[in-house]
Amino acid sequence: MDGILVLLKPPGMTSHDVVNVVRRQLGERRVGHTGTLDPGAAGILVVCVGNATRLIPYMEDHIKAYRAELWFGKSTDTQDAGGKVVKEDWEFSFTDEQLLKALNAFRGEIEQIPPMVSAVKHQGQRLYQLARQGKTVERKARRVKILRLDPVGQWRRGEWGYGDTFLFDVTCSKGTYIRTLCQDLGEYLQVPSHMSFLIRTGVGPWSLQDALTLEELMESGPKTKAKTEASTLPNPSALIPMDRGVGHLPGAVLSGKAARRLRHGGFVPVKEVKKWLEPVNVEVTASVEEDPMATSLLRVYDGQGRFLGVGRTPRGKAGGVLQPVRLLPSASE
Repeated sequence: MDGILVLLKPPGMTSHDVVNVVRRQLGERRVGHTGTLDPGAAGILVVCVGNATRLIPYMEDHIKAYRAELWFGKSTDTQDAGGKVVKEDWEFSFTDEQLLKALNAFRGEIEQIPPMVSAVKHQGQRLYQLARQGKTVERKARRVKILRLDPVGQWRRGEWGYGDTFLFDVTCSKGTYIRTLCQDLGEYLQVPSHMSFLIRTGVGPWSLQDALTLEELMESGPKTKAKTEASTLPNPSALIPMDRGVGHLPGAVLSGKAARRLRHGGFVPVKEVKKWLEPVNVEVTASVEEDPMATSLLRVYDGQGRFLGVGRTPRGKAGGVLQPVRLLPSASE
């Protein structure tokens, strides 16, 4: 079974817990996700199954969308509601205009220091492992991109004080910590604060409307020998074709002869490409660091429309060759 599942992770489960559920339910060992979601958060988790796991590196730049709630008056050691209160202020106040100014300061490219309770590595260890040992280490700031940061609903209060909450939508690049964004917004306003609620509402081209709950996944019954086809899912269309995950890349269609050459590791002259394809979802990725190689990546298909994997044209369409980068196993046989 090869494809992509867009799942709705409930709060209280780790992303790895969800991966294990999929492994057991579908009887497939090769399962991985494209970007972790905090255990306390709910929302979309994109899970790749079978050969689709080979495409995860090309899906990690998918933009993420969230709805979050910011609680004013307390900050915690984890930057969310599950942590220990480290600072509290009952006396502060600020205005709607000051809040809008704070939001504007965090749009675009910003720098974030990853929280201690995170999966970022420090000298070979995850930060959350060090945090459990009571250790705090210096972390380097990382650049991330905030594409959208907007209030939700009737949010204006005139004057804000202790215990007030602020609901907002944010769209951002990979590696952005919404917990940290909440704390940083509070620090900008000189108010202790933390994230009290988070749901991931979008990843790349997918939204909550596309997501399958774990209950719906498990309705397909216990693992059996026959559980090797998408038809074992309650909704066969829930298993998304692999090439949808890299739809932000342009594409190339090859003749049968050229496709066979590529499958065996050979290069194909660009002039032999039968057809060039435009990206399907060009606005679904965001990256702070430009990768010259990424701009030359392509989805590759054979003449019958079968997806072969990812290739690259170092010199573009102007000349040179199409090289294999990550072909799917079935395409390289």
